[in-house]
Amino acid sequence: MATISDAALLLAAQLRALDDDQLLELLRSRIVRGNSVSDFFDLADALQQSTSVERVLRDLDRPTLATLAVVADTASLTAQEVASAVGPFGDDEVAVQRRLDRLVSLALLIHRGGRYSAPDGVTDQLAGWPFDGLPSTGELLDAPAPSTLTSVEPSERDSIDSIAAENAFATTNEVTELINQLRSSPVRDLARGGVSLPDSKRLAAAMSVPLDKIAGLVDIAERAGLIATTNAQWMPTADATEWMSRGAAERWVQLAEAWHQGIPDDIRTILADRTQSFWGNGVEDYMRWLYPAGIDSVLEKVRRYARDASLLGVTANRLPSSAGVALLTSTTTEATAAMAAVFPNEVHQVYVQPDLSVISPGPLAPQLDARLRVIADVETRALASTYRISRSSLHHAMTLGETLDGIRSFLTEISLTGVPQPVEYLLAEAAARHGLVRVGQAGVAGSYVISPDPVLLQSIAVDPNFGAFGLCLEGDRLVSRFGVEQLFWALSDARYPVAAENSEGTILSLRRDQISASHVEEPHDDGPEKLLAKLRSGQGGATGDEDQAWLSRQIEVAIRNKLLLFVTVKMPDGHLVQYTLEPSSVAAGRMRGLDRAADIERTLPLKSIVGVEATNER
Repeated sequence: MATISDAALLLAAQLRALDDDQLLELLRSRIVRGNSVSDFFDLADALQQSTSVERVLRDLDRPTLATLAVVADTASLTAQEVASAVGPFGDDEVAVQRRLDRLVSLALLIHRGGRYSAPDGVTDQLAGWPFDGLPSTGELLDAPAPSTLTSVEPSERDSIDSIAAENAFATTNEVTELINQLRSSPVRDLARGGVSLPDSKRLAAAMSVPLDKIAGLVDIAERAGLIATTNAQWMPTADATEWMSRGAAERWVQLAEAWHQGIPDDIRTILADRTQSFWGNGVEDYMRWLYPAGIDSVLEKVRRYARDASLLGVTANRLPSSAGVALLTSTTTEATAAMAAVFPNEVHQVYVQPDLSVISPGPLAPQLDARLRVIADVETRALASTYRISRSSLHHAMTLGETLDGIRSFLTEISLTGVPQPVEYLLAEAAARHGLVRVGQAGVAGSYVISPDPVLLQSIAVDPNFGAFGLCLEGDRLVSRFGVEQLFWALSDARYPVAAENSEGTILSLRRDQISASHVEEPHDDGPEKLLAKLRSGQGGATGDEDQAWLSRQIEVAIRNKLLLFVTVKMPDGHLVQYTLEPSSVAAGRMRGLDRAADIERTLPLKSIVGVEATNER
């Protein structure tokens, strides 16, 4: 049976036995300073430091903490003994074993010979909990769970569903607006996650939504895999284009399902059991009980999910909607059908007005909306949306490859009022002026600007917006050392009728859409990989000198902790002999130690030692 003083030996051996994937997962889940670790004994010590232990305990729920505390209070226990000792958390032996396996994988428990024990650092940390206002072992086991939710049967289900549908429809449209904004103008990702305040204000103004809504919309879109960060900037993913082509209810269910999958399992079960109850303070009280060591971070997550549930119409006035109930207890198909039943019907035609506005009497079908957005700017987005055709919006459309005939044909097809004469005039004017300013490549990396209108070219030359481009007049054109696309988009943003051309003078279609990879995984810090390589190159090998180095370190730890060792030696004739030694030194490939039984000092070659094991004797 292991004792507290030989825990370092046992933990180091357990760590060494892990395969590379298991060890890498452990290194990523625990706080370890790689520069202070050179072998598995150093790693065992680092994992028992209070900072590392404290950090990992925050993420453990009460049943897992109770399991750990029960083991830490004893020398060692079998899985069956643990199940008997953890009281209300021991009814399901499979769940107990799952918790034990997790604790071993986190190096919070040592598993040896079918028994579990806790390293010194874990035992010391838990012993100090009552002094830090955290529960003792008895309190972890005995404190009853609070009521999670207050049961209140709704009297007006239709009212709840109506509010939920309004919120869900608005949020689905606002996520669409967010994607469109990020497509042309990515925003900076904060180091701690989220969007900076200046960028949030710009997005709120452009999207016509309250500032405090931006964080929730970003969370919802990221969770659904529609936006991600690349080079510290938020951008749409490739999946966003396909998502935006779907109907409103189908777009909604992807957002809602991503929300549902992100909820911790315990909370998802609780909410599924209380679909006819208000989601009040009881949820937070339960989370305080369930995660006593990580209350602040857990409550922050719960509040974010509750906020997003309201935005998505999963709840309304803190009560699950019909679609929310289906999402929590049934299938996404039923949830989609429930939400589609209360969503407004899509329309396929609009009113094109003489004042250049375009009014959609209901939510416009996604494909039509996407095409109209190329031609006109969105002014208001709601059940009835308003777009506006302008000279600059038409120049933008033509830059992306639209033609006069194509735009006229599209508007004629979707308009309930034909194409009014003012719109026809504006189309003709825009087509005539488009490409009046041309940008092309000059030399290897530079660019030029030309125009048949010398006044317009002079206006660009003196425009302070282009001072950074260093435009110089050379003959009948302006030249810059900057590339074509940079100069082109600067002129386009300044509302000049610009087009890009190739060396033959043919107009090119340029797009500024910026796309992030779908479901981007943030690159892991290479620290764990480097530490893994260091461990394997030192004492992590399986043969030869590496085995002797590992054996030497085991003996050194025993000497430092004044442990007795069972030392198994392979004799020249092949049979095994075991000695109980008090080791005194290890050097030059040999171990010295006092054989207490024979009262003599033995010197054993390391190459003959096939195993060492700490004893309980002193």
